[in-house]
Amino acid sequence: MASSKIEWTESTWNPVTGCTKISAGCKNCYAERLAKRLKAMGQPNYKNGFKLTLHEQVLEYPLQWKKPQTIFVNSMSDLFHEEIPDEFIFKVFDVMKRAYWHRFQILTKRSVRLKEMASLLDWPENVWMGVSVENLLAKYRIDDLKAVPAFIRFLSFEPLLSPLGHLVLGDIHWVIVGGESGQRPGQ
Repeated sequence: MASSKIEWTESTWNPVTGCTKISAGCKNCYAERLAKRLKAMGQPNYKNGFKLTLHEQVLEYPLQWKKPQTIFVNSMSDLFHEEIPDEFIFKVFDVMKRAYWHRFQILTKRSVRLKEMASLLDWPENVWMGVSVENLLAKYRIDDLKAVPAFIRFLSFEPLLSPLGHLVLGDIHWVIVGGESGQRPGQ
């Protein structure tokens, strides 16, 4: 477990690191920059830099943490990345179910795969599910999330890159709003 400077969580757990860019919200990815820095520092879990890497050896870590925590799952990746095997995702969900004293927050930009897998996954009350929505092109992720039977469904408008227009937020329990990491010309 790593303590987090992210305002809306307490700790992070990264059974997967690395990712690939899929939308405008990925342009200035904080995780990519951090992974490169951690690789340069010789951190073993980042020997592949930001290349997608599964870390079986950390799967059971939350079961060892006895103090209840709010844990951001895969702050350095996306659990629903197309290259992560279904079986590995099932293992992550199994650990979260067994570590019932923690609250787990999962955030994805890959809402289509999330929606496709939702009925195959067990959704205990301690697993919160969210999607990132950075602009109008990503707004469809909200409806994908609404189809997921998570106890808490949340949205991250972070980075919020443009107006989103009218939003219907029924069945959404929590919204995070924030700017973008990195530099971009202002408007």
